[in-house]
Amino acid sequence: MRADVRRLMLLQAGNALFLVAGLGVVLIGVDALTALLVGSSGNPGPGGFGAVVMIGGGLLSLVFGVFAYRWTARGERYAPLFGVLGWAVLWLPLSLAAAVLTGGHPAASFIATGISGAGIVLSLVALGSKKPR
Repeated sequence: MRADVRRLMLLQAGNALFLVAGLGVVLIGVDALTALLVGSSGNPGPGGFGAVVMIGGGLLSLVFGVFAYRWTARGERYAPLFGVLGWAVLWLPLSLAAAVLTGGHPAASFIATGISGAGIVLSLVALGSKKPR
């Protein structure tokens, strides 16, 4: 397998993981907002504003993820920039979602930063790749 084909396959796998992460953040945000609205007495969530930030940021990152995935498949040169922008937008909602999942553990923000940073680096590595002919 040629190196450019391998790099594009790795980028598309990263884009697919990005879409899964964005969808997971949206689902956690919907769950947190639903728990707030029905008055669940379980673990305290991020509040109404945090849930709305998770849902909105997750949906915005999904839009960027779809653009990154489709434009990479078409061979657009700057498609990885949408992945970079999407991972950067996903950082705050991902940090809130990680805090909800870990019960407010202080390491949650470090986990979200590591995940978003790895996605940004993966997208930047592939910047400028073209679809193999």
